[in-house]
Amino acid sequence: MLTHRGFSACIVSEGKPVPEYLVAVVAEKPNTISCWIPSQVGKTFSVHWRDEGTKMHSCAFITLDGFVVPGRFLFGEGETCRNGVRSGPQTERPFMFAQRPSSDASGQSMKDAGSIMLKIRFVKLDGSKAANPLQNIPDLNSQSHPGDHCIGYGQEKNTYTQSPMTWKVKSSDQDDKRSHVTFLFRYRSPEWLMAQGIISTELHVPRSLPANRRVASAPVAQSVNAITTGRSPPNSKMPERFEQLNAELKNAFPPGQDRVQPALSVRTVSVGGRGRHDQFSGKTLPDFQVGPSARPK
Repeated sequence: MLTHRGFSACIVSEGKPVPEYLVAVVAEKPNTISCWIPSQVGKTFSVHWRDEGTKMHSCAFITLDGFVVPGRFLFGEGETCRNGVRSGPQTERPFMFAQRPSSDASGQSMKDAGSIMLKIRFVKLDGSKAANPLQNIPDLNSQSHPGDHCIGYGQEKNTYTQSPMTWKVKSSDQDDKRSHVTFLFRYRSPEWLMAQGIISTELHVPRSLPANRRVASAPVAQSVNAITTGRSPPNSKMPERFEQLNAELKNAFPPGQDRVQPALSVRTVSVGGRGRHDQFSGKTLPDFQVGPSARPK
C-alpha cells in the first residue's frame, strides 16, 4: 500500500494486493507518490483507497491510460474502492489488464498510457445537480501503449443502480484548485519489469530457467497493506467481492493501527464529458455522483 499526505491506496487483483516496487515521492510533484506494479493479461483489478483521518470531505477520480473514470466520496475517514466503469444505469464493465493490440502502432500516443492514477481532492459540497451522462468506454485500438500490456474492460455485468443526482462541489480553501494527493501506479508485464531490474526473477520466473537469465533486482517490494470497502448501496455486489478477499488482504493492517471506520457512502464521482482522454488541468472541478441520503455528518 502507498501512503502519502493522509491517504493510502493500492491495487487489488484476484483478491490480493498487487506488490509495489520502487516507491518514491515524485521530486517535481511532491503531492505525487509513484511505484511500479506487475500486470497480468486477463486479470481484473480494483483501485482501493483510504482516508487515514483527515476530517475533510474529499472526492477522487481515476485515470486509466489517460481515460478518466469516476471515483467516490469520502467524508474525512473510511475506505472505498472502484471496480469498473459504468456502462448503463445498472451495469458496469470491470477494470482488467489486457494484451496490447497488434495494431497499436497506428493509435494515438497518450501521455498517461501505461499508468493507473488516483487523484484525491479536498472539496466543499455546493448543492446538487442531475447525474452526468454515461461515458464512452475507449477502444483498445484508439491509442498507443508503451509496454506490451494496456488497460481493458471486461464483460458487462450487473451493479447497483446509478443515483439520479450528483453533488456539485467547489474547491476547499486548503486545496487551492489542485489535487491534494496523487497515487501513480505504473504497470508493466513481469517480464518487462525483470528485464529492467525492477523486480527479481525469483518472484515470477520458474526455477528451471538457466541462472544466466537472472537480472539484478531492485529493493524488495515494501509490505502491502489492505484497504476494505465502505458500506455498499442496496443491490451492490461489492460485499460479495470483499468476502472473497483472502486473509492476507484482510489482516494486512500494521500492528497497533486501529481499523478505520467505513465510508458513509460509496456513490460514484461523476466526471463531466463522455469519456474523452482529457487531462484534468486543475482549473475546473468535475461533478460528483452521490446517493439520495448520503449527506455527511
